[in-house]
Amino acid sequence: MLAFAALLPSALHAAFSYTITDLGTLGGTESYAVAVNASGQVVGKAMLPSGSYRAFAWWKGTMIDLGTLNSDYSAATGINDEAEVVGESSTSTGATHAFHFSFGTGVMTDLGTLGGNYSTAAAINNNGLIVGTAALSTGSDRAFVFSTDGLMHDLGTLGGDYSTATAIDDNNVVVGWAARSSGLFPDLYNQHGFVFINGQMQDLSIFGGLFNLSGTSTNPLGVSDTGVVGEFSSDPLGDLGPCGFVGYPGQTPIRFGDGGYNIASEEGINASGQVVGWYESLLAVGSKKYASLYSGGVLYDLNTLVDLSGSNFTQLSDATAISNTGYIVGTGTTKSGTPHAYLLTPIPAP
Repeated sequence: MLAFAALLPSALHAAFSYTITDLGTLGGTESYAVAVNASGQVVGKAMLPSGSYRAFAWWKGTMIDLGTLNSDYSAATGINDEAEVVGESSTSTGATHAFHFSFGTGVMTDLGTLGGNYSTAAAINNNGLIVGTAALSTGSDRAFVFSTDGLMHDLGTLGGDYSTATAIDDNNVVVGWAARSSGLFPDLYNQHGFVFINGQMQDLSIFGGLFNLSGTSTNPLGVSDTGVVGEFSSDPLGDLGPCGFVGYPGQTPIRFGDGGYNIASEEGINASGQVVGWYESLLAVGSKKYASLYSGGVLYDLNTLVDLSGSNFTQLSDATAISNTGYIVGTGTTKSGTPHAYLLTPIPAP
């Protein structure tokens, strides 16, 4: 388990500091940021006055409602450096479908499914490749890549009935998780993270050590050419909280938390190998989730790297993405007690 470097405040502030921006909402009370690109453009979902959620894109002080696929719900999940946005939206039939939104045309495009009635996009890289999850006609979910040929391609599984793709880097490496076998309880003991590279799905146990524990289920959440991040649990029944991990090429994966009273998740990684996520010690008095940054071998509490006193926030509880230029996004608790999306801009700014 890694302890927070918040115990060394002088070292923290010497290493990193940020300004914070409350991204607001679309008229409702809540918003959640999930992705950011190199220019500081942010996407996620925000609440309307009606209580419905809409996919948003935020840049330079303006939050834009991206619309829906003829329904009342949408959420953005990814953005690339060309400001192409992906996510999910309900449709006029009540199904949920993955979408692609282009600022060039202002059009939200339905990406369809793999024959079933459901799909969701998770990420888009700078080559325009989109990954996510879509249902087959049998009802099973499969990881997909939607390529520049305009087709959705099934990436397969690790031997079971389902798979999910969660991220893709600019080398077209896809990560996610998949079942290794089928049966009455397919989630038990056989959900493994995968890396899809060179046309093949490989079990993340190739990293060794951490991923070979009996009963471990693994959920990669981010990938770059510097490594893979995510969360895992050695308790298939979910009674214990998750541990976070980062796996750098050629190194034994680093574990965050112990899956008992100290839990964590690592959700994003950039080209410099910096990782963001959250951490919580359940034994601490007034235990709360803290947004975290792992950089240079140190795990930082992001709350100590930004001055919240003049902001609308009391706590940064989660960090979901970090750009190659160092922008960080996530969700924090406002003074009114509601969750709002935030953007952290490094000092000096990119």
